[in-house]
Amino acid sequence: MSTEELKQAVVAMMLRKDEVENQNKSLRAMYDQECEISTGLRMEIEEMKRDALRRQDVDRGRIQALTRENELLKHQLKKYVSAVQMLRNEGANAEGLGIHLDEPQPQVPPPKQNIDYSYEASQYERKLIQVAEMHGELMEFNEMLHRDLNRKDALLRALKQELVDLRGPLPGTNHTSQPLDDNISLASSDSNNRPLINIWIPSAFLKGISSSDSHHVYQIYVRIRDEEWNVYRRYAQFYNMHSKLKKKHPILNSFEFPPKKALRNKENRFVEDRRKKLQHYLRRLINYIVPLNQELAGSACREKLLAYIPFFGDPPQPDKKRKMSAKRKSIQNMLSSNQDEEEPDVPHYQGL
Repeated sequence: MSTEELKQAVVAMMLRKDEVENQNKSLRAMYDQECEISTGLRMEIEEMKRDALRRQDVDRGRIQALTRENELLKHQLKKYVSAVQMLRNEGANAEGLGIHLDEPQPQVPPPKQNIDYSYEASQYERKLIQVAEMHGELMEFNEMLHRDLNRKDALLRALKQELVDLRGPLPGTNHTSQPLDDNISLASSDSNNRPLINIWIPSAFLKGISSSDSHHVYQIYVRIRDEEWNVYRRYAQFYNMHSKLKKKHPILNSFEFPPKKALRNKENRFVEDRRKKLQHYLRRLINYIVPLNQELAGSACREKLLAYIPFFGDPPQPDKKRKMSAKRKSIQNMLSSNQDEEEPDVPHYQGL
């Protein structure tokens, strides 16, 4: 993959992120609007329920009062009718009592008709059922919106994690978790268009003849603009660099650095896990170191990077004029010839 294709992939990823965020905002606005409507309907339903209960209490009180009044009137009417019948039977004694039978007697009022409220009750019940159905539909719509928002949030988090996996941890952010997939990653870039310093650790291979002096060497591929080179370091060199830098920058103690392990440190799974952690550590280190150095932040190049962190440069060559004993030279020649014969050619990562 070329640099232009990688840039296009990053730009497409950012555009897709903006689209997802816009969709998320619109869905949230719709969700808030529906929540307001649902809250208003709930308040109306509660108000209608309270009004219905209040009316029922008032009607119940009226019915009880009318029932008592009706019973009282019935009792008085019975007394009056019995008195009139008694006076009619006695006849003559009626006039002595001051009661005149010829006078018109008050008519008994007809019983009041019972008002039928069944139609109003059925209408009210039907409206309550409609409101309940609307409330259920709103609840289902809210649940659908929640699921959609959760799905969009999960997609957004996945896209962000994919972007972090693609470019490495971003400057100014504190990523506690390291990416699991590191096929293609950029170590650092910021909003000021700072030159990219790309770092990969694509491979690790075992070096040494016997099991006692064998160790793994990690290939580090560094690219700054058009400059690219490979360096090979073993874990002890990573550890020494980390120990020196954290004395100068105590904040590096918070960076995740793979610890030492004396036993079973040559297993493939352990080496692969250590390779990913070392790669993640180098990227976070670059993200922290570059903004502190004005020269690197302005125009990064290999010489400036090596001047600040010699770890990324070639190891110093020994003095050719240094005298060595014949025995030591013969041993080294024998070891080098054995390594050339026994070690297979290791493919080196030459960039994208």
